[in-house]
Amino acid sequence: MSKYKTITEDIETVTNKEVVKQNRVSLVALGLVVAAVLCVAGGWAIEDPNSSLSTFLFTAAVFLFLGGIVKFFMGRECYLFRPTGSHLQKMTVYFDAKESQPLQYCIEEKRFEDLKQLKRQINTGIKLDIMLTGDKKFAAVQLSEYVPYAYEAISPVICYYGEEAKNFSHYLGNGR
Repeated sequence: MSKYKTITEDIETVTNKEVVKQNRVSLVALGLVVAAVLCVAGGWAIEDPNSSLSTFLFTAAVFLFLGGIVKFFMGRECYLFRPTGSHLQKMTVYFDAKESQPLQYCIEEKRFEDLKQLKRQINTGIKLDIMLTGDKKFAAVQLSEYVPYAYEAISPVICYYGEEAKNFSHYLGNGR
């Protein structure tokens, strides 16, 4: 078992409540419920007792309503950086397993220019979990190492603010 919590478990406590989890209302869920209401209204508007269209509309309304409710409760969770009101984007970058110590040094000592020289891999070795705001004013990072069958955190969550976060993003290759 890892001695550090993962970034998603620890992000809210590490930042002194500057980062909060938020549920966003799904527009698809709202659209499905509105479509269900319209189907019910259409079913009531049909006055022909022999028409199967009203039965179809009521049945469709039930399925649309249930789909809307399920989608609503499965809403999208996201993290929000309160000082700027910007949402955090999660990303993962993989590095060669031999780069563990240099990468940890880069992250802890804020030597972001060294990030470009480290060898990257695909889905193996060392994993750098990143949560970065869209405005590049906040970044949270954590290193994890692959131990058979799972990644375990090998560093605490480290947060960068302002210019440090912008530099980190730039040297990581996300400085758009």
